[in-house]
Amino acid sequence: MPDTRTPGSGIRAGSVGSFEFRTANQIDFRPPQMTQWSFTIDRQLSRDTGLRLSYIGNKSSHMPWAPDLNQMTPDTRFFSQRPNTDRPFPNWGLIFSRDAGANTNYHSLQAEVNRRFSKGLSFTGAYTLAKALGDNAGPAPGGYAGETGGGRVTNSLNRAADRGDIYAFRRHRALLNLVYEFPFGKGRQFMNGANRLTDALLGGWQLSSIVTLQSGPFLTPTVSVGDPSGTLATSRGSQRPDRVGAANGSLANPTASSWLNRSDFFCPGRAAGAANQFDCLVGVAPGRDIAPIGRFGNSGVGIVNGPGTFGWNLGLMKQVRLTEKLVFRVEGSFTNVANWNNLGDPVLNLNDSAFGVIRSARGVDFGGGRTGQVGARLQF
Repeated sequence: MPDTRTPGSGIRAGSVGSFEFRTANQIDFRPPQMTQWSFTIDRQLSRDTGLRLSYIGNKSSHMPWAPDLNQMTPDTRFFSQRPNTDRPFPNWGLIFSRDAGANTNYHSLQAEVNRRFSKGLSFTGAYTLAKALGDNAGPAPGGYAGETGGGRVTNSLNRAADRGDIYAFRRHRALLNLVYEFPFGKGRQFMNGANRLTDALLGGWQLSSIVTLQSGPFLTPTVSVGDPSGTLATSRGSQRPDRVGAANGSLANPTASSWLNRSDFFCPGRAAGAANQFDCLVGVAPGRDIAPIGRFGNSGVGIVNGPGTFGWNLGLMKQVRLTEKLVFRVEGSFTNVANWNNLGDPVLNLNDSAFGVIRSARGVDFGGGRTGQVGARLQF
C-alpha cells in the first residue's frame, strides 16, 4: 500500500511510482575547484607608454549540475506507455538532485596598451579574444550557472550534450579608458596668464571617457513543448530543436525584425521545412502526436551569436581652489552619450511565431539608453 504519511520537505506524495523528491544534494558533494594559469610579456614602447600581451586560462571542476536521477533512457515509446521498471528506481517518479561533477574552461588572449599620465593625457586600451565552454548551464543558458547549474540538464545520462559556449562571455571585447586635461588655464600650455575669472570659467577642465565594444552573447534556440526522447523531458524544462546540418541561423544582414533564419531549425521528429517549425508536440499524447524518436533535438548550446554592444560613457569635470583648504568642484557624467540603440536578445523559442525577432533594447552591460547627471560640491 502507498505510504500515506506526510512527506518531508521536498517530497511530494502520491501513488507508488509517482512519489517525487525535489531536490536532493549529493551526499559526497565536493566544493568546486579551479586551476588557473597565465603567461604575460611586458614591453616599454616609450618613456610613458607600455605594452602587455597575456594568455590567461583556467579550468573549473566539480561544478554543480542538476540531473534527474530517475530518468528513463531515451526510447521510441510514449513515456505514458512505459512501465515504471524502465526507471532506475521504479517506486519513485522524479528524483531531482544537485550534484558535483560538471566542468568549465576559459582561454583568452589579451593585449593592453597603457600610457601613464603625461602632458595632460593618460589612457588604457585593451582587447580580449576569449573562449569559455561549460557543460553545466542547462538546456538553454541565459547567464552564468548557479547552484543548480543553469536549470535541469537536458539528458541526465549525457551531461556533455549541454556543453557549449557560455552565454555571458564575449568572444571579442575592446575597452578604452581615457583621461585628458585640456591645456587651458593656470599652469597649463595656453592661458597660463589668464585672470582669475577667466581661469575659473575656461581653465582647468578635465575630460574622462570609457568606450566599450563587444560581440554578442552566445544564444541557444529552444522548444518548450514535446517529448521526442520519450523520457518526460518536459519535466526538466526547455529542450532544443533540430537544425539543418551545421546551420546556426545566422543571416548576412540581421535586423531587429529578423535576427535568425527560422528555416535552419525545426521540431525534433518532424521533417525540415516551414510546415514543421511550430508543431513540436511530438511524443506527448498517444493517438494525437507522432511517436517519440528516441532522442533529443540535435541543436547545440550557444550556437547563435546575439547582438553586440557599443557603449560610450563621458565625464567632464572642473575644480576651482577657493582657499588653501576649500575647493569648489563641478562635474557632469553621461552613459551611452551617443544614445546608441543596443539590441537585446531575440526570441529563441521555436514555438513562438516571433522566433528570431528582437523586441527590446539591451538594458544592462553598458547597453542601456543615454542617461546624464550634473553636480556641484564643496570639498574641504
